[in-house]
Amino acid sequence: MRNLEFEAETIQISIYCNIIVQILKRHKELSINKIIVFAYLIKKERLIPCKVYNGNNSQDIVYKCISLLAGDYDGYCNSIKYIIKSLHLLILNETVQLENNLLRCRLDKKMGNVIYDENMFIDNAIEASKKMTDKQFLKEVIYNV
Repeated sequence: MRNLEFEAETIQISIYCNIIVQILKRHKELSINKIIVFAYLIKKERLIPCKVYNGNNSQDIVYKCISLLAGDYDGYCNSIKYIIKSLHLLILNETVQLENNLLRCRLDKKMGNVIYDENMFIDNAIEASKKMTDKQFLKEVIYNV
């Protein structure tokens, strides 16, 4: 039984490693707080049968994206430990660099195939979130979760 738990944790960490690297390759740099939220939302997106928002949304896009966390407190909190472990692993392996709370992907490192790709809506939300402070971003996350 314990072995099964380790296998499940390993799968979760590998999925989040892939998602984090793909986000950073596309968006160059992002804070730890924002990467945690967006990595979770990208993974969760595959479980949502119908899309609430699409790439055509442009007004308050970050707030709309964060609102997808509403009602999913337990799932979000349970996933944070896997995302943090993934970040730690990526930093130790020097795939990702951490400097002044900003994560950057090393361009010389290759990563496997994209498992979970971000859609245009989340892509636009990530870019728009760069204009927000981490404090403002986290206030919105806490308000919605």
